Amino acid sequence: MLSVMFIKSETKELKPFQKLSIPDACEMTETLETHYQRMKKKAHADFFILDEEDQEVYAGTLSIGLGHSRHIVDHIKKKLSSLKMDDIQEARKRSFLEQLEKEVPDHLKTTDGSFSLEEEKEDDVQTNQKPILSTRNRRLIYGGGILSLLILSATCFSTVATSQDRAETIQDLQKQVKLEQKITGTYERALLGDSEGALKRLSSIDEQSLTKEQKNVYMSLLVDQKKYKEAVKLQGNHPEAVESMISKKGDVNELKEFQQAFPSPNGAFDLAYHEQRWEDMMSQSGVEMTDKRYEMKAYGYLKLDKVKEAKEAAHIQSQDLNQKIETYEKTKKEIEETKKQVEEENKKDKKDENKIKSLTDQQKKQEEALKNL
Repeated sequence: MLSVMFIKSETKELKPFQKLSIPDACEMTETLETHYQRMKKKAHADFFILDEEDQEVYAGTLSIGLGHSRHIVDHIKKKLSSLKMDDIQEARKRSFLEQLEKEVPDHLKTTDGSFSLEEEKEDDVQTNQKPILSTRNRRLIYGGGILSLLILSATCFSTVATSQDRAETIQDLQKQVKLEQKITGTYERALLGDSEGALKRLSSIDEQSLTKEQKNVYMSLLVDQKKYKEAVKLQGNHPEAVESMISKKGDVNELKEFQQAFPSPNGAFDLAYHEQRWEDMMSQSGVEMTDKRYEMKAYGYLKLDKVKEAKEAAHIQSQDLNQKIETYEKTKKEIEETKKQVEEENKKDKKDENKIKSLTDQQKKQEEALKNL
């Protein structure tokens, strides 16, 4: 499930750092757009689109009251449709837009359902900030590689226009464009498989000039080349950030190598989870518990047949985890009922061997389903 978080807003209705569901955000921004047009008012709001792990997958600026878009998803669709991308980026873009469209309330969907909408025109006062589309959706195109790599086109990535809050000179803007074009070209080289070349170019760029997202891309390339020391240094000598990124990828061998180079309680916990060593995971102390690790711990309890503890650990309200707990309890009950039927059938003087075999096979399937949950 995707969500919206406004981080800066000129309206009192859109509160900063309040997370909204896509349906709620569409309803709210549609109402605001109508109201502001009627009152002949204008406003702008910076926002993030977050994934189910609260990771930023898109950043943009919404214009309100200008008649450019009906609501926030309509804005994103119009903005992205105006960007020229290569085939891979186009597939990623369409995947992202389809995810958004699914969550838009029916009465707010576009009539034709297409994404080829007219390009949004910008007001002179508006910050002409182009959207940033992350490649977390890249998993739909690639099964491995640098999963967190951001491949940004120059038009998609550039943030060089002025606003009332920014007073850069033309010379500063020209320098910024050149730097971002250099970084963009580097990402394109990485996508084509030239990781070494991309790393060489990134290493020539002043780290202070890189944004947080760009540093994450750089870190991904370094980890992909097993240059763990450089990756940790890039993150301010905080191995936790690198370990967390590797853990999210789910590459057990890579996580094991990094844990050997930079041992930590967090790494030991995550590695035990990925290797399904539930007892070792539970016994690990000094772990920095996040919502994700609480989920992992609850799942570990479930695999150890400690349903009560799993429920207590699942306080972070993960829908997927709660569904697994519910399925686990249901399957356990079904197994017990099947066992009871087999026992009763075996006690009969005249046994029905076919029925016993059928029930036994059924029990095996239920136990397998429980094991694979």
